[in-house]
Amino acid sequence: MEITIAVKERLIEEKLIGFWKEILEQETIDTDSNFFDLGGNSLLAMQFIQMVKNNLGVRLPIKVMFEQSTIKELSVLIKQLDDMHKLS
Repeated sequence: MEITIAVKERLIEEKLIGFWKEILEQETIDTDSNFFDLGGNSLLAMQFIQMVKNNLGVRLPIKVMFEQSTIKELSVLIKQLDDMHKLS
């Protein structure tokens, strides 16, 4: 089961990296990079939130971007929210 969790988080990370590359116009993004350190701002954060909703079906409040602003942190949260949604 632990492998499944890790694989799912990695797949989410890869999708989020793709979103960030598009939004931030960066070629290389590390999972520990901070969205705002890479040039992100609140308008770009809203664009990212919308991409997550449209592509992953998970709604994130904007404050999440200020509290968990790395790919690694966001992927864990998105997986948890997705799992909770499936249980309800």
